[in-house]
Amino acid sequence: MVRINEELRKLNFHNKTQRGIQDLAILLNPKIRGWIQYYGKISRRSLKPVFYYLHHRLIRWILNKYKRFKGSKVKAVKWLRQVTVSYPNLFYHWELGYKLV
Repeated sequence: MVRINEELRKLNFHNKTQRGIQDLAILLNPKIRGWIQYYGKISRRSLKPVFYYLHHRLIRWILNKYKRFKGSKVKAVKWLRQVTVSYPNLFYHWELGYKLV
């Protein structure tokens, strides 16, 4: 879990505001798929905190990219939930049921 979170920190994707959410999905999906295939064999439940942290980083990306949210995490979370409903296959872990609660 620590290594995966460190990898997410190194990617620094929350500052890549010139990219769209589809570009982030293209960047992150191979890594997410690999983590699930490698660490998910032991316990899928152990990946839940990792995806919580990933969603937190996505919310930070939303706040940096879109001015209309003006630092409101609540609005950003609502927008991300709406994206998960509209595009349930955008990120690989969303397909498996690791969605924003």
